[in-house]
Amino acid sequence: MIVMARYQVALAHPGAARVILAAFACRMLAGMVSLALLLVAEDASGSYAQAGFVSGAYAIALAFTSPLWGRIADRRGPRAALAWATSLQSFFFGLFVVAAVTTAWPPLLVSTAFLAGAATPPAAAVSNAVLMEVVPGEDDRRSLFALSGLMTEAVFVGGPLLVAAIVAVLPAVYAIVITAVVSSLGVWWLRAAPAVEAMDRERPGLAGPGLRLDWNRRQLHIQMVVAAAAFAIGGLQVSVVARADELDASAGLLMAALACGGTLGSFCYGGLRLPGSAPAQLAAVLLLYGAAILALGMGPAAPLTGILLLLVGFVNGPADAIETLLVGRYSAVSARSQAFAVLVASNWVGFATGSFVAGLAIQYASPGLGMVVAATAALVAAGSMALAASRPERRTSGGGETGRFHDETAQR
Repeated sequence: MIVMARYQVALAHPGAARVILAAFACRMLAGMVSLALLLVAEDASGSYAQAGFVSGAYAIALAFTSPLWGRIADRRGPRAALAWATSLQSFFFGLFVVAAVTTAWPPLLVSTAFLAGAATPPAAAVSNAVLMEVVPGEDDRRSLFALSGLMTEAVFVGGPLLVAAIVAVLPAVYAIVITAVVSSLGVWWLRAAPAVEAMDRERPGLAGPGLRLDWNRRQLHIQMVVAAAAFAIGGLQVSVVARADELDASAGLLMAALACGGTLGSFCYGGLRLPGSAPAQLAAVLLLYGAAILALGMGPAAPLTGILLLLVGFVNGPADAIETLLVGRYSAVSARSQAFAVLVASNWVGFATGSFVAGLAIQYASPGLGMVVAATAALVAAGSMALAASRPERRTSGGGETGRFHDETAQR
């Protein structure tokens, strides 16, 4: 099978399979932690409002501190950043559990959740940066980033199910304990990967204080596109929940169609060699993305809504993989972990903003307007990528096809 053959070739690069598997274990944190925090906080405080504050505090802290951890990974090495972050996060999760069991004082729950979010290990940023180095060919990088996206979809489907299974047989607080243990084991496993150790030894030095990311024009542009695409998916999810009430349909089933489409799209994209440059491909999938969301805004019946959501997910999977590839291509080798960490922040900020703006549109108008708002963000991003694809592309110092810092060391 052609699709599987592409994955076999990509995973054959030394160290790639280990990094992918370890990163998958680390990603279980993202799939489990939001629901776990909500359940534990609600069980401890008896208030869904307080539970929402706890979950929100974690997400906000993660979004705004992830670039800092990426910076530390670039300056001090990925192994140091992973070790410090997971140790701190385990400690703060422990404080959260103690607070939930003993006092259940809301400000203490919120503050410890915030600190745990702020200490989220830069596992995705480090694993992406390592893959950029151990895999020299861009086609193979696309396959591996698509595989990472597929695993992320699996985590967001399986993570909540695992949390639900835990709280069905144990007190809710154990959901946090098990989430913290799974995350920490995954991070230590990733840290011990030979490819991560090699990157730690061979990385070029990153000097200077502060968040001195290589903000070239293309890097800034792709991060804005990432935020716009995340804005669209955030607005879509809120609108789908509201539309489900109108259709008398299950919001869970509709969101499952979106997740299934993302899994299938990632799998197909990573296993096929498609024509066109990465910017042109991203412009095309974002155009389909926006058009499908716009069609949803016209209020189709439930079966067609499910099909359109499947289509949105199908093109969203490749979009995530291409965005990751371009962030790595447009960053300097010495700042690659930070660039991927900013990618995480762009996704979180875009998603939260899209959810908020679409929520206002739904509150004061209709779910249809919420979907139009989401579609507009995707279509604007598609247009900007189409313009970028029409221009000649020059490689940055870190964006060549060679790995192991050959491109940067050659310039020195």
